[in-house]
Amino acid sequence: MNVYALAATGIGAVLVAGVAAALLAPSQGLPVPDPVAAARVIADRFTPAELQEADDYRSQARLIAVAFLIVQFAFLAFLAFWRGERARKLLTRIGRRPLLGALAAGAAISLSLSLLGLPLDIAAWKLGSDYGLISQELGPRLFDWLLASLIAIIPSAIGALIAVALWRWLVSKFWIAATLLVAFWAIVTTWLWPVVVSPVFNDFDPLPEGRERQEVMRLADRAGVDVGEVYVVDASRRSSTLNAYVNGIGSSKRVVIYDNSIRELSQAEFSALVAHELGHVAAHDLRRGLAFAMLVIPLGVLFVQLGTAAIMRRNGDDPRGLALVPVLALMVTVTVFVLQVPGNSLSRSVESKADRYALELTGESRGLTDLQVRLARSNLSDVDPPGLWQFLFGTHPSTSDRIAISEGGR
Repeated sequence: MNVYALAATGIGAVLVAGVAAALLAPSQGLPVPDPVAAARVIADRFTPAELQEADDYRSQARLIAVAFLIVQFAFLAFLAFWRGERARKLLTRIGRRPLLGALAAGAAISLSLSLLGLPLDIAAWKLGSDYGLISQELGPRLFDWLLASLIAIIPSAIGALIAVALWRWLVSKFWIAATLLVAFWAIVTTWLWPVVVSPVFNDFDPLPEGRERQEVMRLADRAGVDVGEVYVVDASRRSSTLNAYVNGIGSSKRVVIYDNSIRELSQAEFSALVAHELGHVAAHDLRRGLAFAMLVIPLGVLFVQLGTAAIMRRNGDDPRGLALVPVLALMVTVTVFVLQVPGNSLSRSVESKADRYALELTGESRGLTDLQVRLARSNLSDVDPPGLWQFLFGTHPSTSDRIAISEGGR
């Protein structure tokens, strides 16, 4: 019966996520994408050598990403199902003080994952450096890795502590309290991340007065949206890539533009980039993402609880012991991996709508087409990535799909 409940909950969580993604997806409207024109633009604007270079780079980057997933899942599965004698003894020893032990176990798992992923992080750095995308030296890169690892330990340790306390206290009702806490965490991190975590790694300065700020304010006024603050980030310290993004809610809402984008984009390309980001602000897309999370979290957390309990019964673990921590870590990772697939589908729909909004706001398509070509070239994007990869991990439409939208507006 427990197996059936677990399967039904898992299927239900995926179905709810899929329905939520469909219901929250913005209507696309005009223009109708023109894939024939997009193919012509790609053939005209990219040389075969450029397309091959991007394909080579992205193919290797995908292999590194898959290797990281395999390492992560293999390590967590080992801890959850087998552990080894040393790990069992250690969990038993620190389990004598369960709450402090949970803190230590959560921190240890987080740090171990960071250490196991370090060779792959260095491989990704080396790959990006070889292809001219990454300008950061290895020393600063390792310092960033250390900072990120130390920051990740904090929520991992506190999360393990809270999870063990709730599991021991609430037993079968664990998922109810955990749902509320995870939802609260999603809101708080969306609010605080731009002002607490991001500044640890980059410098954010208000976009100074000048042509670029005037254009941002002009487009924002035309769109009738409150952009919050507009910042320029020193992305060039690490990379040559071009980008911009919107994050934060409430008092932390902001539009962030890479300094590379300000220096290298033409006026039309810059306007298209800003208009796209204003599309996210106008459509309240961050709230849309939070709404998706709120709908998906309850069944997702229930699936985590049922799966964790099933694995612990299978292992013969003490249900009040610290074996809970690695098993819970595995189930959370699996659940997030699966539910991110419909979440990414929603993200692609949101990005497509923002491109259409940019067309409407700027009133011309040439700048948006030029922007997509420039972004693909500078970021070494695969203009038409493998379908399965795009389905599983693509947060944005492919370059060819985005050019098809802009060309459809001609």
